[in-house]
Amino acid sequence: MAVQLVMQAFMLLLTYELAEAAPPIAKPNCKSRCGNLQIPYPFGIGPDCYLDKWFEIVCNGTGGSAQAFLTSIDKEVRQINIISNSSTNKFIVPTVQVQVPTIYSKYCRYPGNHSIINITGSPFHFSHYHNTFVSVGCDNNAIIANIFPKVFGCESDCKKDMKVEKEVKCSGLNCCESTNIPSKLQTFDVIFRSRNKSNDKDEGIKHCKYAFLADKEWLEKSKRDPSSVQYWEYVPVVLEWAILLRNNNSHKLYHFLEGRRKVSCYISDENKDYFYSFFCHCAPGYKGNPYVDGGCEGISKLVNKGDGEQLEIAFLEMLTSDVAVDLNELDINECEEHLNNCKSKLDCENTEGAYNCEKRKSKLKIVIVGYIPFWANTPTKVSSVKAERAKQKEEQHKQ
Repeated sequence: MAVQLVMQAFMLLLTYELAEAAPPIAKPNCKSRCGNLQIPYPFGIGPDCYLDKWFEIVCNGTGGSAQAFLTSIDKEVRQINIISNSSTNKFIVPTVQVQVPTIYSKYCRYPGNHSIINITGSPFHFSHYHNTFVSVGCDNNAIIANIFPKVFGCESDCKKDMKVEKEVKCSGLNCCESTNIPSKLQTFDVIFRSRNKSNDKDEGIKHCKYAFLADKEWLEKSKRDPSSVQYWEYVPVVLEWAILLRNNNSHKLYHFLEGRRKVSCYISDENKDYFYSFFCHCAPGYKGNPYVDGGCEGISKLVNKGDGEQLEIAFLEMLTSDVAVDLNELDINECEEHLNNCKSKLDCENTEGAYNCEKRKSKLKIVIVGYIPFWANTPTKVSSVKAERAKQKEEQHKQ
């Protein structure tokens, strides 16, 4: 009984202290934000806060207007995604959204210039899935350079008799678009040519042409005409990233994460310059930043839910078991938090570290409704009549 009271008191204290807690995203004693942008490890601001030079962030400015720059590739950062709340067993590649310049042809009079983007040798590459290639101009044949033997690009022109889809923004009239850019692309340069073969030696008639890679989701949500990109000096593009196994820090981190119970890691089968790379996420059923200790779904989730039963189980397991229990890696309920992929006709059933989609049990119940026939009450009525007549006869006899 005493032990139970101590446990309850301890639970109350813990609930009070951790009610506002959240899983860590940065290393201890390191800044986790730059303006409105979260900076999760392996990225970091300041010495000993990032994994290696590739993930160093410099924060310029103060308050909400501060801007983050990824110094290794000299690009402004708009968003960093760890992608660790996967509700399936599929690996989802982490990304970072950065600002990149638009590439202009030599006949343009805009402040931009023909800037080649080169991130070769870095752990970053342009996302094949998230980005699209757009080019604007008349008599325009725009092709991504340095991807031989592949050829990738698009064509646009300004002829009035061109047949184009009116509902499509870049269907070929002054603007063209090609999705599914080459995978693992680390350089971006564009060759502008003429659609007219007679002008093929040059960029054609002296038209201003420009091209860019852009985040497809951003381009769709912005609802802007891509042909107005001439006024945009920079556009957001998505880079996929992984951690290169090139130094002691990355090797130590990988071996540390490999042994974590609630972390799943993927090591690439592609050898880049004799170095492999990896990325991790919290195992299905958990979420947070897997690269920091205790980053996969904090205990505060259970506290905020008032789930005292799960907390008590965790403490009892910790006290009675020889196996270490990480209180920051307790299971989340994918069914309650809508993190499941169960179809509408299936019921979600939460399990340890995952969930199941079960066939919905029928709620139809057979109900037998009883009824009493009209003749069911007849015996009762007959008995009443007989009793009344007997009573009358008895009274007459007395008289």
